[in-house]
Amino acid sequence: MKALQGMSLALALLAILEASAQVLVAGKCPRPAVVRFFDASRYLGKWYEIQKLPVLFQQGECATATYSRQGTGGDVEVLIKELLADGSTYAYVGSAMVTNSSEPAKMEVYYSPTSLPSPYWVLATDYKGHALAFGCIDYGLFHAQFAWVLSRQPTLVRKTLKDLQDLLASGGVNVDKMTPTNQNEAFCRAMV
Repeated sequence: MKALQGMSLALALLAILEASAQVLVAGKCPRPAVVRFFDASRYLGKWYEIQKLPVLFQQGECATATYSRQGTGGDVEVLIKELLADGSTYAYVGSAMVTNSSEPAKMEVYYSPTSLPSPYWVLATDYKGHALAFGCIDYGLFHAQFAWVLSRQPTLVRKTLKDLQDLLASGGVNVDKMTPTNQNEAFCRAMV
């Protein structure tokens, strides 16, 4: 009986998350390769979101992520800003921490002292032009995937975008659900 209740709860949660456009997939999280010899200091600065897998916590357009050193340790502050449909700017801050020094491209981001960590893995970057980030959380019978294609500019060359999508797909991620982020200069001007 408890197993049936647990399965019912899992299916209800799955239905709610799927209805809200969160990307859910049966089975365990894929484990794509990350950047070897990742250099967080070169990753710092502002990145524009070009595409993403839909997520519950990010509903706006013109999204940017700015990474900066937090204190004297290795932690990185993450400032996310986006323009909401009502014209207001929404911003939130997180703290990214490397969990294993032998794999510095695998981080966990905390958005409050009591929040659960969100995995943030850098799968590709040239530091000066583009980056591909991925995260995934296992929920037993299914998992939630997160992915972001980022650029130092509000646009990205089509070939680079395709190469990053191909890399993501080769890591077991369904890129068909990727959605573009509006970075139109006139539209995004409203974001403070």
